Amino acid sequence: MASTGKIEFSPYDHAVHDDPYPYYARMREEEPVYFNEEHGFWLLTKWEDCWNAFRDFKTFSSIQGPALEADQGGGYPMFINSDPPDHTRIRKLLSPLMVPERIAALEDYTRQKARSLLEAKLASGSIDLIQDFSAILPMDVISTMIHVPPEDQDKVRGWADDLIFVEDGVFGVNKRQIEGYFNLSAYFDELAKKLRENDNPPEDIFHALIQAEKDGKVSHDDIIGSGILLAVAGNETTTKLIGNMAFRLWQHKDQRQMLIDDPALIASAVEETLRYDGSTQMIGRLVTKDVEIRGKTLKQGQRVGMCIISASRDEDRYDNAETYDVTRGARDHMAFGTGIHSCLGAALARLEVRVCFEEILRLIPDYELDIANSDRTHNPNVRGYTHLPASFTPA
Repeated sequence: MASTGKIEFSPYDHAVHDDPYPYYARMREEEPVYFNEEHGFWLLTKWEDCWNAFRDFKTFSSIQGPALEADQGGGYPMFINSDPPDHTRIRKLLSPLMVPERIAALEDYTRQKARSLLEAKLASGSIDLIQDFSAILPMDVISTMIHVPPEDQDKVRGWADDLIFVEDGVFGVNKRQIEGYFNLSAYFDELAKKLRENDNPPEDIFHALIQAEKDGKVSHDDIIGSGILLAVAGNETTTKLIGNMAFRLWQHKDQRQMLIDDPALIASAVEETLRYDGSTQMIGRLVTKDVEIRGKTLKQGQRVGMCIISASRDEDRYDNAETYDVTRGARDHMAFGTGIHSCLGAALARLEVRVCFEEILRLIPDYELDIANSDRTHNPNVRGYTHLPASFTPA
């Protein structure tokens, strides 16, 4: 990227996905409220601006969803695509099932799954940390909460991958996304119909929604939309975060050794990875009234992306912001959003990633990555690997 002249940045360009951070740094310095003229959206890259926008949900509305594209219209309702009171109604139903105390009960299950996936590869001395590990574990754990049986998890995960895929340079939906969406909606439609007849349902998220439908609090379409959302949100971002952390610890071997020597630091390292290289790059909003930020006027009806990963590297917020430091442990990053739309699954993601690295650094502490044969997902909102081959000393 040239360091002079007009900034040209498109989060839809596959070429920037390997390392968007120099672009973010330049925007923070030269044009922190950046306008993409080609597609007509704004990007906020400073911590203070993103924080304020998250908090002002009336001016920065979620009703058109978290993508940068304008509302595509139709579709099943998802509470992530809503403002109060609809957002409050659904979130209130799900929040009691996602409190930290309930999530903590999943630790043993998560650890056993992580161990089994790693132990299956120990003799070979090689593993794809995405396809053989991080793509499987979060889907397995969230499936215990949304009632997807083991035999269906691979196809549901595949449809979730399809739903977030963005073609190079393409602004708008593509055929693969449409097919992923319709496959997921058909699946959760049928699953809800089957589970509605269960006389002894477990106390999980999906059955809580089905009971709420029976009580007249939600619609069948709400259930389908929530199933799609939880399948994607409970899988994709955590899968990519595990890969990003594996990469950063491989890149910073001194930091990795600190965690091997003192596993109690792993929770802090998870926070630093969320801040420094979190899987969620940006969140889109609709501007509902003209608003001025740093001398720029964002007009009613325009789209704006809050670049939360750029905000988390804001030099005005963090000392040595561009340094990966596993002892930092800052939790004021916005990797999980903030305000009324803060991520409902934050505690689950933190637990999963911590447990995964407790087991990775115990079982394969000397792993080396084959970056030349790695591959990335391509999406403006989510950044991470789809393949991350690794080798290690065989057990």
